[in-house]
Amino acid sequence: MKKNYWKNLSEMSSIYKKYILLLPLYVIIQIMILNQILFFSYVNPYLYLILIITLPIKTSSIFLFLYSFMLGFCIDIFSISIGYHSSACILIAFLKNTIHKITIPNNILSNEDEISIKKIGNQAYIIFSFIIILLHHTCLFLLEHFDINFKIIFKILLSSIASLIIIYITQLILQTKK
Repeated sequence: MKKNYWKNLSEMSSIYKKYILLLPLYVIIQIMILNQILFFSYVNPYLYLILIITLPIKTSSIFLFLYSFMLGFCIDIFSISIGYHSSACILIAFLKNTIHKITIPNNILSNEDEISIKKIGNQAYIIFSFIIILLHHTCLFLLEHFDINFKIIFKILLSSIASLIIIYITQLILQTKK
């Protein structure tokens, strides 16, 4: 029993280290490249969400919330926004386990498994990711514009689809490298 506990603890801490090291890389990609690309003048894909999406389900709540906040906060600082990304990231961190229970079949993932196409399959990954992305973008754009109209709904949907496509492609590329 004690051996398993320490083994699981060391596996999770190596996952935490990996994600902490990935944070600056994805923030730089988002700020330097993706934030400079606006499709149709208002569709902006957000690749950095892949870090929250792929975190293992049994990630400590404290780590998940702190990590999500730090990720959103870094994007906020470099995007010169006032907590929009942080708020949206905290929201999806809060809802991630509930969405997981609804969209990913039981007993597919072990406690330490990262959520990936390889582990849960295309359909479950797309549905899980899209719900998280859609919630993030809805929160982000409603806070940003403090208004709801057809244009904002269209922006939410198109940005969510663009983000899903970029996250899905990134996931496929990373999967082939392993």
